[in-house]
Amino acid sequence: MLALVWATARLEPARVGILLMSEVLVGVVSSVLLADESMTATQIAGAVLLVAVGLLDALSG
Repeated sequence: MLALVWATARLEPARVGILLMSEVLVGVVSSVLLADESMTATQIAGAVLLVAVGLLDALSG
């Protein structure tokens, strides 16, 4: 949490958004691998869209 607060003050808002979105993706992937959860095609598509929107926002600014 300290690293996130430190980075937020020094990075562009779009990059901070990508960092925050990647935290969610890491959580989903780790739950699939560590807790033996299932990941559906809808969840994969949502993850891809989430990353795409973050990258488009970062590249457009």
